[in-house]
Amino acid sequence: MLKKCPKLLSFALLLLSLTFGTIGCNTQGASNPDDSSTPAHLDKVTFNLQWLPEDAAYWVALEKGFWKEQNLDVNIIRGYGSGDTVTKIATRQAEFGIADVGTVILAQAKENAPLKAVASFKDSYQGIVMYHDGLGIKSPKDLEGKSIIGAANASNTLFFPAFAKATGIDQNTIEWKYIDPALHYGAFAQKQADAFTTMVKYIPRVEKLIGKSISFFSYRDDGKLDRYGETIIVHESILKENPELVRRFVAGFLKGLQYSIENPSEVGEIIKKYVPESDPDITVKMWESELNFKAIVGEEAYANGLGSMSNDRMTQTIKIVLDAYGINKELSPESVYTTEFLPKEPLFPPKE
Repeated sequence: MLKKCPKLLSFALLLLSLTFGTIGCNTQGASNPDDSSTPAHLDKVTFNLQWLPEDAAYWVALEKGFWKEQNLDVNIIRGYGSGDTVTKIATRQAEFGIADVGTVILAQAKENAPLKAVASFKDSYQGIVMYHDGLGIKSPKDLEGKSIIGAANASNTLFFPAFAKATGIDQNTIEWKYIDPALHYGAFAQKQADAFTTMVKYIPRVEKLIGKSISFFSYRDDGKLDRYGETIIVHESILKENPELVRRFVAGFLKGLQYSIENPSEVGEIIKKYVPESDPDITVKMWESELNFKAIVGEEAYANGLGSMSNDRMTQTIKIVLDAYGINKELSPESVYTTEFLPKEPLFPPKE
């Protein structure tokens, strides 16, 4: 059942503004600050993120000139959830985007959205439900009757029904609190809800705010929902009209991803250069938490290169998503993704 969320206390706004600033608000049109001008021959494209601009790969690609090597001037803009990014790519408000592939599958199944995933970014879905101690929560089913903070367009909220179905949670007993995403962390820290659906990478941020370690359930591990996570998405018309543009963009992005995996200690200062409000120490911990969770690099990346995807695992991903929503529709893996635009010479992550 859906209940209204009480207004946040005014000091929560102050707390969050001091702790996290306005991350992402000044990244519209972000480009390398060391470049005084942009050569006329660079192709300008817009890259719509799925959320706040906190991931390493794209800032490293920008900072190290990996996109510039591909004759691209990339304008990075923040996102408002995978659902919103999918809509923007489907309506060609941006050339490239990051979105959870589960959201892409839903958009295709429900609306025949004209877009495809062209490279894997997060090999494994990292959605989690973190919760406060002392509430008698020992298994996912113990979330019944509890309140959970979520964001309407975020993939971890959209995909909660799959987790609930897999773990036997009666969704009708959940009290959802849809709060401004900028206030999520403070609201959870102030115990304005029992739980919070978010991503693995945000664990270091929340733990710093509350001053202790946090408990959580993983969609992948506790829900046995092993599927692809975030991907680079493109409108189908661009794939047909300008395939070389897509190849160049993907090549620069994957080079940034490879460098970020090889040099995690550098990502904090690089991101701070573009997002001054960010905390380099927390940023590094966030990136390392994803690497340790194996959310970024999986078996396919070691075998076939970064960005790679396969029919078998995409078929499994499609089944997990459609079954969770009770959608009875045939959707082929080829309609969801393509590896046509990956580099001919694969970029591999460092060996473990």
